[in-house]
Amino acid sequence: MIKYLRVQNLSIIRDVSLEFSPGLTAITGETGAGKSILVDSLGLLLGERADTERIRSGEDSALVEAVFDLPPRGPLPSILREHGFESEDPELILRREISSGGRSRAFVAGKLATLSDLRKVGEALVDLHGQHDHQALLRRAEHLPILDRYCGNEVLLEGMRTAKQELEQALENMQALTKDWHDLARRQEILRFQVEEIQRGGIKTGEMESLRAERSRVRNRAKILELARSGLEALYEGEVSALGVLEKALVQARELSGFDPNVAGSLPAAEEARLALIDLAESMRAAGGVEEEGPGRLEEIEARLAQLEGLFRKYGPDEVSVLAFLRNCEAELASLMSPEHSEEGLRSRIDEMSVICARQASELSARRQVGAKSLEAAVKKELGDLALVGTDFRVDFRVEGHPGGAVLRQGAPVVCTSSGWDRVEFLLQANPGEDLQPLSRTASGGEISRIMLAIHLVLKKESEGTLRVFDEVDAGVGGKVAQAVGKKLRDLGKGGQVLCVTHLPQIASLADNHLRVSKRARQGRTEVWVEDLDRAGAVKEIARMLGGERISELTLRHAEEMVERGR
Repeated sequence: MIKYLRVQNLSIIRDVSLEFSPGLTAITGETGAGKSILVDSLGLLLGERADTERIRSGEDSALVEAVFDLPPRGPLPSILREHGFESEDPELILRREISSGGRSRAFVAGKLATLSDLRKVGEALVDLHGQHDHQALLRRAEHLPILDRYCGNEVLLEGMRTAKQELEQALENMQALTKDWHDLARRQEILRFQVEEIQRGGIKTGEMESLRAERSRVRNRAKILELARSGLEALYEGEVSALGVLEKALVQARELSGFDPNVAGSLPAAEEARLALIDLAESMRAAGGVEEEGPGRLEEIEARLAQLEGLFRKYGPDEVSVLAFLRNCEAELASLMSPEHSEEGLRSRIDEMSVICARQASELSARRQVGAKSLEAAVKKELGDLALVGTDFRVDFRVEGHPGGAVLRQGAPVVCTSSGWDRVEFLLQANPGEDLQPLSRTASGGEISRIMLAIHLVLKKESEGTLRVFDEVDAGVGGKVAQAVGKKLRDLGKGGQVLCVTHLPQIASLADNHLRVSKRARQGRTEVWVEDLDRAGAVKEIARMLGGERISELTLRHAEEMVERGR
């Protein structure tokens, strides 16, 4: 519900601040006083496009802001979270600024917002019907959402949307596969070749380095043997070997260490040197004792190195890079060979999602058929209360054929959207004996207004907590009909909030709150003035609506009686 509204420099409004209460609030005033400008200002808060011509003449900018109580139920909390406007505050502030330069800025909960954000939030906060918005009922496209709202089909609709999206994706993939078949086949062939070539190479990490070391040993076999033999002789096997001399020296040093602590301190290092020389001698013996490779080993090594170098040039600088490239190729090839990229797999997926779409659409249709009967009865009852007794209201269902379509109904392809396959239209029989016809052919302006009000009354529970705004919903009605409309508006406001711009005293007399809009001259300029009327002021305003500017005692008594009876 709205708690506060401020409008600055919009059209002929200079600065108006209003506080609102629950229930039915009547907004009255002379024609042209500016009542509908208040409704227009709410429209700007709900994301309507801003026109710089709306800015008050002589001003640089216009401002509209409002404070709302967050509704206890409904989609608004999730919408605020989704768009980053979540707040712990139980109130929500919307703000719209329009500058003469053509720029417009919007804010939700103090954060900059797009017009799309504002519309999304506004749709969950306010149900706004301007002077011509009741004509939306004449558009068949609006009828199915109304029925789904009545049936509470949100969960089923979400499932239907998901299934339809997946079906469309599979159909698009099939179309792309057919169009790009040669490119796909060529890519698969390239990947197969690369995978097979690398796999045939049998690459092992560190193999290149090992082969290069082996190649060096094979090439220098004679030199290695010569160095190993001479080194081993000098170190260990010669008549006067380094290890033999060192052993003798260490025998002397061990004995001397008992007498000289300096020698004792140096002895451990010398012992380690002896062990290191022994290890060196063993390594040299091993180097000289390696069996000679066969005559073809060098050629084998060179061939293997050439093979590895060829793979490295194509796929990476080393074994790790080539193996990583192999894994990527295998993954891409597996993806391209998956059902999602094969004609057989895609056909299977299309068939699967077509069946799921048909099942979802069938379930939605069944719920709608049942809900439509209930909606028809409820709307007809409300229409009877609104002095449209004998008016018949029906929900008509149709399904359109679609040759070549993917979704089948009773074996025949049909048009199926994210809302299912039902095409729904509201039909009206304005007078007994006439045929049922679409609303656009049968209903007058006053009847459309009352049908819209009847539907709102039926949907009251589903939209509890939403502010409803009606601009001249009483168009084309009067007398007892106006009284009936007023009572229904008051009922709609119970436990909620309704703002109604009206010219009818029958409706105004039933309001819980009453705002009077007038034009006044201030400093040589016309501006809008809004008064929150008390009971006496409301009586006087209703008397004006009954009798014009010259109000008689009789008119005042009549107005007093209407207000008293209404309350």
